[in-house]
Order: sequence, then structure tokens, then C-alpha cells
Amino acid sequence: MFSLNIDVSAWEKVPVPDSVDKKTKSPWNFFEDFEDQKKEKLKLKKLTINNKGAGLKPFKIKQDLDGNKYLEVTVKHGWNNDPYKKKGKETERAEFQTKQKRTLNKEIWIGFKMRLPKDFIHINDRVLFFQFKNQHDPMKKSPLLGIRFYENGNLLNIAGDTGGVASRSWNKKEDTIHSIKLIYKKNKNFWYVDREKNRNEDYEDLHFKLKKKGNLIFKLTPNKSFKVTNLGEWTTYKIGIHNSKKEDGFVKVYKDDLLIFDYNGVTFDWKGKYTGSYVRIGLYRDSGKRTGKKYPDQVIHFDNFTVVSDKKTLDKYLDK
Repeated sequence: MFSLNIDVSAWEKVPVPDSVDKKTKSPWNFFEDFEDQKKEKLKLKKLTINNKGAGLKPFKIKQDLDGNKYLEVTVKHGWNNDPYKKKGKETERAEFQTKQKRTLNKEIWIGFKMRLPKDFIHINDRVLFFQFKNQHDPMKKSPLLGIRFYENGNLLNIAGDTGGVASRSWNKKEDTIHSIKLIYKKNKNFWYVDREKNRNEDYEDLHFKLKKKGNLIFKLTPNKSFKVTNLGEWTTYKIGIHNSKKEDGFVKVYKDDLLIFDYNGVTFDWKGKYTGSYVRIGLYRDSGKRTGKKYPDQVIHFDNFTVVSDKKTLDKYLDK
């Protein structure tokens, strides 16, 4: 077993423990805490950006009063719209990502710290801040896992596609077969389970069932509620993924070490030309241009971006 030194800085290639099966190890094993980056500028090193024209302009290195450096990501009205999207389908994005690698039958553990600044303004639209996507050519489906806000920040949507015809746009039949979804609704200072959807099932209104039946055991999450993170405070996400065509696949999401999403089953049931997978953190939102609105600038802070092969290693890096 390797000896893990937790006193690390900036980009570091993380060793894979001897206990991890080398056939299933993550194709990425790194830790990036931005500490050796210069303020105001971002040096990409071994990571990339999803560039639709704005280049590195949306990404800046900032520093807290205690000396900690982090990545500031900004979206503005009209920035980084995908040039291939039709009028009425405009988006705005600023995403920091791994390079594409093949992940079928691999186990990947992803972690990062995230903060919404005190002056953050939610919008009544989709705002995605994380995705793990199995990319195909062409690709018209959702990521295996995306984490998004909706409805002025009052809905937290954790969902994705486990398969389908990659070149075909969203349709009800494939969505019923392949999508997995869990929606939390905000009530005062807590997130409560509202709806869930498993593969080969329709939505279930769990909020209603919870009221009717009391203590309900959920298929996708063991938790009924968890506390909302205040603006200006850091929160930690840990995500486990096993990409598999069999029932041994899984998708797990921990928020501040609380398991809030726990899917077990097929995670890779695609028809199409698979080109690889990637991990993205950042901001990706539907543009107000779709309805003639101008949404406010939005900024999210990220730190300690980590991708490794097992949860024990991820915990050692994210819990320091």
C-alpha cells in the first residue's frame, strides 16, 4: 500500500493503491488545489476547458483572506454559446474539465469543493455545475450524472441518462427506459426529497408518499432531507461512478459526506460511437435569449478538484 502524503499543492498525480484492481482503476488520478497558480490567471496544465469562444476569460484564480487559492468561474449573458445550437436553444457556459478517456468497466471517484458567493443570484432556469458524460459522436443525450439548480435555486436536480440511442434527441420512450433522476425541493433551510425516477419507471412523487406513509425507504437515496448550504460557505461533493453494462454499475453522490443519491444498476447501455468520457465542473445554463431575458452574471467558486480510483483515497484528499 502506498503512503499518501496529504501535504500537497497544485496539480499532483495521485498514486493508485495496491488494493485497487488495475483493470478497473480510473483513467484519471490527480489532485488540483490551484495553490501554485498566479492570481487572476488560470494555467490549464493537464486539464482543459469547454471553449465555445470565450477562451480563458471566464476562469480566474482568486485568493481568500486566509491565503487559500481557488478557481472562480463566471458566466455572463451571451458568453460561450454553442455555435451549433439553433435560435431558441442558446446556452451560456464556462466549464473546466478532464480530457476525454474511455471509462467502460472503470471505477471513478470524483471530488471538489464548491461555494456560491454571498451575492450569488439564482435564476428561474437550469444551472448545471457538475457533469460526468459518456460522449458519443454525435451526442444528443444528457450526461450519466448532472447536478443542477432549477426554479430560482429551490430545486436541486440530480439526474442523467444511462443509455439510449446517442444520436437521437430526447424522447419520452427512451427517457422512461434509461434515465435516473432524483429531485430535492427546498423548504426553508432544508432540502427534502420531492420526486425520483429509476430505470424503466415513471416519476414517483415521494414528497406525497412521505406525507402519507411517514418513514419511507427510497430506492435512489437513503436520506429524506439535508441542510441547505448558505451562500458564502464551502460545501464538498464526492461522486462515485462505476461505468458498466451490467447490474454492478453505480452512481453515488455525497454532499458533505452525506449520501444524497445512491443508484445501483446498469450505467452504460448506449447505441452509438463511443468516443470517451469526461468530468466537468463549472457553470452551464440555459440562456435568457431563449425567452428574451437577460440573466444576471453568475459566479461559482471551486477548489480541490480531485479524480481518483477509490473512495478511501478521495476522502484523504478532500477531508484534509
